Amino acid sequence: MHESSARPRGGNGKAIAAGLLAMILGAALWAVITVVTAHEFSLVAIGVGALVGLTMFAARPSSTGIALVAALFTVIGCALGDFLAYAAHKDHIAFSRLINVEMHHPKLYFDSLDGKTYLFWAIGAAAAFSMVLRRIQAARAMAAAPAPYAAPQQPYAPQQPSGPAYPGPQQQYGQNPQPYGPGQQQPYGGQPGQGPQYPQR
Repeated sequence: MHESSARPRGGNGKAIAAGLLAMILGAALWAVITVVTAHEFSLVAIGVGALVGLTMFAARPSSTGIALVAALFTVIGCALGDFLAYAAHKDHIAFSRLINVEMHHPKLYFDSLDGKTYLFWAIGAAAAFSMVLRRIQAARAMAAAPAPYAAPQQPYAPQQPSGPAYPGPQQQYGQNPQPYGPGQQQPYGGQPGQGPQYPQR
């Protein structure tokens, strides 16, 4: 069997589209939580990874590369959400101008991040990767498993009656008599080799 035939048919394109939407939604949630609480929670990165991973998991992907895409979407979603929160704190600068500045000087944004932020980004990406990869491996294992053996059904055979056996058409009474051999009793007490003897009156 070829390897391509053992691979399940999945929705790789659907998984990428769903993961892209989950990435945008996760970034928006990151920014909203940061702005509302006025505090940056690095744990939100794990939530973004879980959101991306579960969304792409539900799309039933079949290619291992989709797991890498899930990890990449998680990192981009975390970076985008953190950047939106970063831009919200720069209220004295127009958002379009801030993007223009960051595009020409990206080091300004990345210098504002610390090692803890990158660590949680990596944890979120690993979570999304493992979720999608587990789904792909499970789908491939089910596709490669042999079909359960089903015993062929026997044709219906009517049961024979359980009563005494009767002679068939070829075994009629009086046919093929068995000769009396030595040691067998003759009728009416006769000896072997002699005619029948009748009881005396």
